[in-house]
Formats: sequence, C-alpha cells, structure tokens
Amino acid sequence: MTTILQSSNECNRCLSYDEISAVIEQSYDGMLVIDDHSMVVFVNDSYCRIMNINKESILLQSFKDFWLTRPFSAAILDALKFKKSITRTHYDMVPGKVIMMTANPIFDREGKVRLVVGNCRDMSELAKLRKQLEKVQGDSESTGPIAVSDKMKNLLVSAQKVSSVDITVLITGESGVGKEVVAQYIHDHSLRKAAPFVAVNCGAIPENLLESEFFGYTGGAFTGANKAGKKGLFETANGGTLFLDEIGDLPFDLQVKLLRVLDTGKMTKVGDSIPTPVDVRILAATNKNMDVMVKNHKFREDLYYRLNVIKIYIPPLRDRPEDIRPLCIFFLNKCNQRYGQNKRINADVLKILEQYDWPGNVRQLRHAMERMVVLSNGDYLELSSLPPEIHSLSNFAGSDDLKETIVINRFISIPEAIAEVEKKILCSAMKNNSSSRAIAKITGIDQTTVLRKIKKYGL
Repeated sequence: MTTILQSSNECNRCLSYDEISAVIEQSYDGMLVIDDHSMVVFVNDSYCRIMNINKESILLQSFKDFWLTRPFSAAILDALKFKKSITRTHYDMVPGKVIMMTANPIFDREGKVRLVVGNCRDMSELAKLRKQLEKVQGDSESTGPIAVSDKMKNLLVSAQKVSSVDITVLITGESGVGKEVVAQYIHDHSLRKAAPFVAVNCGAIPENLLESEFFGYTGGAFTGANKAGKKGLFETANGGTLFLDEIGDLPFDLQVKLLRVLDTGKMTKVGDSIPTPVDVRILAATNKNMDVMVKNHKFREDLYYRLNVIKIYIPPLRDRPEDIRPLCIFFLNKCNQRYGQNKRINADVLKILEQYDWPGNVRQLRHAMERMVVLSNGDYLELSSLPPEIHSLSNFAGSDDLKETIVINRFISIPEAIAEVEKKILCSAMKNNSSSRAIAKITGIDQTTVLRKIKKYGL
C-alpha cells in the first residue's frame, strides 16, 4: 500500500505504509481505523495509551466486540452507521480520564463507507484546568484565600472557628504569604463583618507619627495639628477589626499604650487626658520570630502573650505546591479583568511555575503573573513570557550540565563512587536552581533528601 505526495520538487517519491505508520505514531493524539466491516485495520500507540489497552488486543479484531462491554455509544461505529462525522466527549470511560472522540468516514467512488478514521484526545488536564478556573472565578467574587492544599484547608477551618468569637489572633508566616488576606477572611466571617476592617503596617508609619495615627489627637495638640483634631485608627475601626501588620516593628513605648487599650478597652488621644472607650477586635501579624524578640527584650512579653491568644501560621508557598496552579489562574483572571485582556496560560508554563520555589511567596507569584500578562505577546502566556529568575528553570530540562561524564580515575569503593556521582549531579543541578524543591524535581529525589545531601557534601 502506497500513497503518492504531489509536489513540484524533484524529490517526488512514494511513502510506504511503514513510513506513513511511523509518521502517525508520532501523534500525541490516538488514532484508530476500521474498515466497512468494523475490523480494526490500524491503531497507533497513543490510542492504546489513552484507552489503557494493549495493541494486540484490538488490532485486526472486531471493534464491535471490543466495544461491547462499554456503556457508551462508540463514535466510530456511529460514523460507520450514519455515514457522517461524529464527535463525543466521555467522562470516566477510562477511570479518571476525560476523552474526546472524533470519527470521520472515508467514502469510495460509489459513496459507500470504505474506512472510518477515529481520533481520541485525552482532555483530562484541560478539564482539570477548566474546573479550577471555574472555582477560582467563583472565588474571585470574595476576598477569601485560595485553598486547595490540605494545609490551607485546615488553616481556613481554624480561621473560621476563631472568627465567630472576639478573641485576639496572631497570624505568623513569611513575608508575602497572605497574612492580611487571612485577617480579612476572619473579619468577613465574624459578627463584626458589617463594621470597618482597618489594616495598618506598623513598619510603614514614621515612629514620631505612630501614636497620633493610632489614637488620633485633639485640636491644637501639637504644632501643625488640624484645629478640628483627627480620628485615629482605633476610633476609625470602632465596632470592627483593626489589623496590625508587622506588629514586631511597633516601638517599645507604644507597645505599653497598646497593651493598656487591650486591657481596658479605652484609648487616650494625643493632647487629651480623658480616655475614650473603643470597641475594636485586634488581629496582629508578623514575619519575625516573636519568641526570640521577647527573649532579647525587643518586644514586651506581656503584650506578646496578650496578642498570642490564638496563633495561626500560614505556610510558605513552597510547602503547599498544590495551591500554585489555582493561584496562577486566579491572578491571571484578575489581571485580565484589570487590563482588559483575555490571555490564557500554556500548560507547560504552569508546570514550570509549580516547580519554582517562590521565595517571595504569593506576593511574588501575583507580581509575576501581572508582569507576564502586561509584557507577553499573543493570547497565550508562553515559556518566553516567564520572568528571568523563573525562566532558567524551563531551560534546565534541556541542559547539558547533567550529561557530563563522571570519570573515576582511581580505585575507590562503591559507596565512595556513589557519593562522587551524587555530589556531581547536585552541583550541576544547583548551577541553575536555588530552589531545593526544583532540584528534587529534576534529580528525582525528595526535597528532604536534597537538603540532607547538600549539607552532607558541604554544598
């Protein structure tokens, strides 16, 4: 059997059946061909992979017999029967998979069906992305955190429990993990949700203005003061929630006054001598080790224990990689709305983003997605759209660094040889990756083992 390709090139020649088969075998999509008697005359490896079958079990067999035990109507048999193209999507035809089937009949000169060509494509990844996008689009209507990982789901359960009671909460975690988002979530699920949520970064206000910003001042309290006076943050948040971010940066003398407000429920404005009652719930957050600060007398012990009634720790993004993909989709959707775009993201890009260590956590991820949306060309975020610090990860898979020959030119024991090989591989992986999780992904060992071996070899 041969097929002739017409061309103006002098290299016209026939492609053999084996050559055509080899070309079709390169397709990622599955292909199966039946004749007019429904006998399978061709099937490629991709079809067998997608359908989870052996080629020998179906090739030159009746497709009707093969399909007999399945509860779905076969697109390829219907195309043969009705003499027209058929497309269907099947869910869980193969457990855990979403498969799209397309069948097209090929007619002879008399108009009879000679062959039917069936294509199948595994749509599971796309279906998964679509579900995540739908969930994230629903979540985008609220300010709640994205929680797919068990760690974040458990965190939100705890946050919801403490939201129902007026108790002081200390939220801890690295910079950029989303402490204010969790604080907002607690407020939004509390009885105070209709009242103000006021957030302040204690490290962003000049020290000489902190007291007046916190407690307000009376008219003429100091040079340059507003004659009518000014409300402070406590008075603004009255009835609601005051979120004190970076509480570890609060000056020592102001810590005393904050403790007094927490204990008495009253605060005194600058320039006033009469305390004013305030009804405010305090949520505080820090990325510092408060136990060490207390030990080093940089933070009042009594205030620390007053704030640390309930502690909620937000894990870094590298410890909850399941949240990276939905966060990417969430931020992509937000950026598309903000900048009037309709960009989509390539699945390969998502895989690279999942491998990155994200030292700046969710904040860094949000900025990376915004940068990619603004600077990328075309409708898709491709590998070329990745920020430089992340793009090196996508190049590493094809790097020759791990292909270097390791030469042992002296007699050593097998354990010593294994150590030499491990050290060489780790050194090569570390050239392009500072992330232990990315190194673990590339080298095929778990992250804990990577860290242990890096320490062992002094790398």
